[in-house]
Amino acid sequence: MTSPVTLHNLYYLIDTTAWLSQRVGAHHSEYSAQVQDFVHCEAFDDACPALGAAARMHLWCAAHGFTLVEAAAIEHDDAWLTKPITIVLAATPGVPAQPLALVSIDGQPPQVYTDAADEHFWLTVATIRITCPTGHGWTWRGDPYLYAADGSEEHVATLYGPSGSVISGCRDCAAFDDGAADDLCPCPGYAVYCPICTLRCQVGLPEIPTIGQVPA
Repeated sequence: MTSPVTLHNLYYLIDTTAWLSQRVGAHHSEYSAQVQDFVHCEAFDDACPALGAAARMHLWCAAHGFTLVEAAAIEHDDAWLTKPITIVLAATPGVPAQPLALVSIDGQPPQVYTDAADEHFWLTVATIRITCPTGHGWTWRGDPYLYAADGSEEHVATLYGPSGSVISGCRDCAAFDDGAADDLCPCPGYAVYCPICTLRCQVGLPEIPTIGQVPA
């Protein structure tokens, strides 16, 4: 099973599929097949100017009378995600309207899901959750601050020292390399340690509320 967050030398990556799965509900196979046929229509190949995947998904929504939640598609092609993603948020006609998310990961054929997240969470990419075994925890956006559960912020330098960093070399890996441990650590070589109790932390994605739920 792919880890939702992988640690690297001074940076982390969020698995795009794991990030998406927090924000969508049921997969709509019929809509997905329809939009895939539409965006691959040969008529688009000769369009001038050329129409990208997002523009074609917008046209498919218009052809079906779907309302666009935002005029522009949401595009995440940055250092935080393992693969770029394009999202078009729409709603079906009628009452009640059904919220939909048309999604293409890394240029793959678009898929259609029930949109289960507030729009704010579609725009939020970098946030991860850090939790130690004794209960200390923070959220981190890859910037110089860690945020506690009560919303207070602490500068990384305050918690880890002026030359410290949130992500460091794995101590278990180092112990094996130095001959102080017999078992090879299975991790990629990096870890986050609690700045309060120094224990190794779990790193993952923060829970987000879905539509119809109230944030904890």
